Amino acid sequence: MLLHTLIARIFGLSLVAGGCMLSPALAAPRYAPSPDGQEITDSKTGLVWRRCAEGMVWKTNTCINAALFPNHQGALARALASATPQQAWRLPTMQELSSIVAVREAEEGKAAIDPVAFPATPPARFWSSSSTGHGYFMYVAFTEGSVGEGARSSPSAVRLVRNPK
Repeated sequence: MLLHTLIARIFGLSLVAGGCMLSPALAAPRYAPSPDGQEITDSKTGLVWRRCAEGMVWKTNTCINAALFPNHQGALARALASATPQQAWRLPTMQELSSIVAVREAEEGKAAIDPVAFPATPPARFWSSSSTGHGYFMYVAFTEGSVGEGARSSPSAVRLVRNPK
């Protein structure tokens, strides 16, 4: 075996036209957890997400308890109550919320989202802050990754986001 082939195998590199390049396994992950594990930073968008849906609690590398399903006003109130001057939690826009959909993860009873970054996410609709007119707001359905609009009075789950510090 040639020396460069042996080195490539040892260090997880792929050979390309006589040279080496990093293999996908060594690429930087998209999501980076906070030291306490309760938040996740998306390297693609720079946004910081709560890993657990509201109502759930981070414990031992997963989210436990049941998610809350408030109406849109309740979702806004939850975001407002969670915000501090240091961490301005808010409802994500429809575009921001759609950015964390992972359709490849969608299966019966399983949410269309990265299960390592966002464990135990219920396969349900999640509120966004994007309005489609009087009384209606956009949601992302993590059952299959679609978007839609719902009446403000209907229940949906909540995942909060903030911009990096």
